[in-house]
Amino acid sequence: MSDRSDKVFIDSNMIIFAADFQKANVFEWINELYQNIYIHKEVYNELLFPQVKNTVDGLIASGDWILFDPKSATSLSPIEQEIYQQRFNDVKDAFHRMNLQRIALGKRPKTVSNLGEIATIAACLMINAGIICSNDFDIRTVVKTEDYRISLADKDELIKQDSAEDFCIYCLQQNIVSRKLVRNFYKTIIVEDVNRSRKLTQLNERLDEVEG
Repeated sequence: MSDRSDKVFIDSNMIIFAADFQKANVFEWINELYQNIYIHKEVYNELLFPQVKNTVDGLIASGDWILFDPKSATSLSPIEQEIYQQRFNDVKDAFHRMNLQRIALGKRPKTVSNLGEIATIAACLMINAGIICSNDFDIRTVVKTEDYRISLADKDELIKQDSAEDFCIYCLQQNIVSRKLVRNFYKTIIVEDVNRSRKLTQLNERLDEVEG
């Protein structure tokens, strides 16, 4: 089984996916799969719906999730805050270079700010968080291109990204939820995706491997 005991940062898209699913409490799946769950203040600020923000507030208040606020002394010391800002700027530049590369290849550049993703990667580098649970694949691209690594057990490892598909696989692998429920959850995520059929087939193949 894949160990998900590293510190993990949750992105806003996964929070919204969890909140939108009505057939089960996906937040309970998240809490059972991951042991050390963080949410960056910038990601928290992206949660515009009061009901979703209230759910996250409850998870923070209960101690299930930890709010990472780089401007707070409870998260970083003054010196660490300066280092964090440098890393934030470095990651921001990396996302900008990625967008320029898209333009050079004739692809449409991303028009959103990526602020939550940038801040989260910078936070991972600061506190040695090994996983980002997000369905934004720009994270994986930037991490690999820039070789963003953290130190774990006396060795350097690339920051991992758990996509929505990965999350579903790990939930089944760890016996957190049934195959039927995890498929239903994933189907709600990709319901308007033009590649829906291919992605569902890919999920099914990975689920078969887990159960095989």
